[in-house]
Amino acid sequence: MEIGLYRDGGLAVIDQTPQKMENIKKRNLQSVSQKLNLRITIEANKKVVNFLDVTLDLITAEYKPSSKPTYHSALYVHSKSNHPLCIIKEIPEAINKILSENSSDEEAFKEAVPPYQGALQKSGYSYTLKFTPKHQNPPVTRERGRGTYSTGQRDCSITRA
Repeated sequence: MEIGLYRDGGLAVIDQTPQKMENIKKRNLQSVSQKLNLRITIEANKKVVNFLDVTLDLITAEYKPSSKPTYHSALYVHSKSNHPLCIIKEIPEAINKILSENSSDEEAFKEAVPPYQGALQKSGYSYTLKFTPKHQNPPVTRERGRGTYSTGQRDCSITRA
């Protein structure tokens, strides 16, 4: 059994027959959820699931970015706003990193990019989103005990007082 939990969402992959799943649901989960006043929805025999902001294909092991059906267009801080320059520079790079990490391959990335690229352009950015395989992302380094944290960017370090 594989379980993933995040705040108000959870995903479990269990290799059981539908009858056994129904027994697990009735005996264990419903009694616990009623005691804690929680609502649990169990869907069995799913091949593709949405968890957080990723669509997971449980058969092919592929994954890609997803968004909620009510999500129409992203809004980002405009590139000409008065936010610190290091924040402005990080916005498109952070979006690129998230989309790359949530894509199993370049094809999944390219399929997800258009609304994000459009939102970046509407917010005044000329940055072009491009797939970056996971092994190419630079590691984030931290120096402990001195009170200085580096985000890996030369012009955007944060110093604790």
